[in-house]
Amino acid sequence: MLAIAQPPFGILPGLLGYALLLWALERDLGTKNPNRTAFFMGWLAGFAYFFVGCFWVAEAFLVDAETYGWMAIPAAALLPAGMALFWGLFAVVYRRFAPKGQIRFLWFAALFSLLEMVRGMIFTGFPWNPSGATWRAGSAMSQIAAYVGVYGLGFFTVLIFASVGVIRRYRAEEGRGLQGYTAVLAMVLTLCGLFAVGQYRLNTTTITYSDYVVRVVQPNVGQAAKWSRNGFKAIFNDYVAMSRQAPAPGKPWPDLIIWPEGALPVSSDDLFADDSWTAPVMVNLLRDKQALIFGAYRSDYDPKLGNIWRNSLIAVQQHEKVFEIQGYYNKYKLVPFGEFLPFEDALESIGLTELVHIGDGFTPGKRTHPVTYGSIPRFLPLICFEGIFPSLDMSAYTSADVRLRPKWIVNISNDAWFGPTTGPQQHMNLASFRSIEEGLPMVRSTPTGVSGLIDPLGRMMPQTRLGSQDRGIRDIVVPNPLPATPYSASRFWIPSLVACIFLFFVTVGLLSRVVLRTPDNLR
Repeated sequence: MLAIAQPPFGILPGLLGYALLLWALERDLGTKNPNRTAFFMGWLAGFAYFFVGCFWVAEAFLVDAETYGWMAIPAAALLPAGMALFWGLFAVVYRRFAPKGQIRFLWFAALFSLLEMVRGMIFTGFPWNPSGATWRAGSAMSQIAAYVGVYGLGFFTVLIFASVGVIRRYRAEEGRGLQGYTAVLAMVLTLCGLFAVGQYRLNTTTITYSDYVVRVVQPNVGQAAKWSRNGFKAIFNDYVAMSRQAPAPGKPWPDLIIWPEGALPVSSDDLFADDSWTAPVMVNLLRDKQALIFGAYRSDYDPKLGNIWRNSLIAVQQHEKVFEIQGYYNKYKLVPFGEFLPFEDALESIGLTELVHIGDGFTPGKRTHPVTYGSIPRFLPLICFEGIFPSLDMSAYTSADVRLRPKWIVNISNDAWFGPTTGPQQHMNLASFRSIEEGLPMVRSTPTGVSGLIDPLGRMMPQTRLGSQDRGIRDIVVPNPLPATPYSASRFWIPSLVACIFLFFVTVGLLSRVVLRTPDNLR
């Protein structure tokens, strides 16, 4: 139920699954080992949720089926099985410490949300489909993320729908009226209030536009096509031709062209090598004062690690017939098993390797931060996987920091790994929450997936959208940022509040157990 509530399915009555989970965990689970039973119930619910949400992970292993195909089914099972451990732990802790009375749904929501945050951070983190992202980005309810972030919105979501699980029906002779429905009635009002706040934000926010024009290039290239014998030359020429295509009559040439992550199946070292046939083409690709952003892997040197490989966003610019590399942003959040292999020594011994088999895998760069390259307006770079993480940039922006705040977000991604599944649509929805949280527009570019402009309210602009399996270019006028959102100024105050609620109930629960077990003559 909870999985089909998530985009792209969007069957929101499925959110009542939180009430069902609360109700199920409060049943009589037997006296033999109720904690083990509760853990299995929670784990099984989590496994089903993440399997439906992440089945597309198998598609990545089928790109090179001859080498990695045997890993597809284990990966599709092991990923949800691992993430479901958080749900199993949740079930056990809820059973042990839940308070009595209707207030227990607050404890349910606080504990669930706290463990969702832990899931998004621990062991590099994987915050795919958190409860707050059930609401389609750009909708009225999604706007609450501008105040409390996607985790805070998740807390309210679980709180509201879990309240149904504590309904108590009294007999008519008890004369208690609606008392057993108090929690639900309060949460219905809360839901209406949050919806009204979000709708008001949508209705009263005016989006203004800069004069900066960006071209997104999406050639509809599948991941397997990049590795064919003649694939590189055809793909490269395609990107060049689409980048040089004249704009519509009366429209200006773009100031910036964006290619996606993994646009070309070669390193930037080879792309710009003096003896390559591609270097002269790249040098003459751009018009004067025009810039290009693209994703590529490259070699680098680290004083401590020696020669390493990076997954980088590269910015280049043409200025008075001089072609210059303006800067690199090195991906900070790498994909486990995709771009690096955790517990490398142990896992390699049983035959596992990372999917992107370049050297010994990629090395992460410094924490994500706003960058300025040449004449490109200051932006926050997010490469693929990084778009699903709230607050990778930990700066707290206020009106005094306006010059340090980025003007927009650039999200280059390689959704070709996901194939024609629900993965690209989920990825776009998750990334769009970064625009809501930060109050910044986002330009998104993938080789085949969902590319286009996401406005500062998290709405994908239909006229700019290139959907999965679409081919084309979009010349986009970048909107101006909104004023700094409450979330971008305070970041994790809602997670802190949730943690305080969690600790309060644990403390009360422990103290009550101590009091109940203390003999009367010692009280």
